[in-house]
Order: sequence, then structure tokens, then C-alpha cells
Amino acid sequence: KSSVKMNMTYIDKVVITCSGRIEDQHSQAIKKFMKWLSYEEHKHSFLFIYNKCETHTEQEMEENLVAMSSILDTDINTQFIVPSGDGELDKSIKMNQCLDFSPRASFEEVEKNLESLKNAVFIRDVTNKRIPVNSESCAIQ
Repeated sequence: KSSVKMNMTYIDKVVITCSGRIEDQHSQAIKKFMKWLSYEEHKHSFLFIYNKCETHTEQEMEENLVAMSSILDTDINTQFIVPSGDGELDKSIKMNQCLDFSPRASFEEVEKNLESLKNAVFIRDVTNKRIPVNSESCAIQ
């Protein structure tokens, strides 16, 4: 907390990664960060990843994503559109994702998930404000 307070004035993206069972103390800590960084005002700057889904079916992955969203009180439908500008289809960037990166998978097998993750992390919704960080807004004790 003090490192972020002293070294940053704005945050462009918050990435929260979960896997397996989300324990109560974990969800409480994540919710404190969400409150401190004003999640409700900056939903498009928060990326929630449910990871390590290599052995899950598509249905199980969706169920895990819904469960994580419910536990953390997030809006599972948060996304933003990035206009292509070159005649191609616009990109839809989902801010709640369930990803699998199997250790033995080829690049081709994980390329879609990797591209989705890179887009969500590095493309900023320019229609939304950056997250200001100052000592007055810090509610984490």
C-alpha cells in the first residue's frame, strides 16, 4: 500500500487473478482493494481472471467465472469496445475472463487466450478516467 501511494498518482489497470476455491479472507482483501480503488467508478479498469482451468470444460469455466463474480460482487458483463478504424471488426474486451494455459500446450493451443489476456491488460478504455491514487482515498488498514 505505501509503495503504491508514494510511487503512483494514477493506475490504468488493476488485474486480479484467482484460481481454485476463493477463501473468505482472500475475497475480503480483494474487496478492500476494489473499494480503495473505487471499482464502482472504474469498472473498465479492473480485469478479473479466473486462471488454471486446463482441466475444466467450457461449462465449468463459465460456472467458475460466475462464482468468482458473485463472491467478489463484480459485474460479470463488464466490457468495452475498441474501434478498429481500419474496416475490420471492432474488438470487444471482456473484463472478466476464465483462462487456461496448459503447461504442455502448444502456442497455437493457447494463442487465443493469450491474445485475450494481452488485449485486456494493455488496451485501455480511453472513454473512462484513470484511477487516481492518493492518501485520502486509501481505506486499506
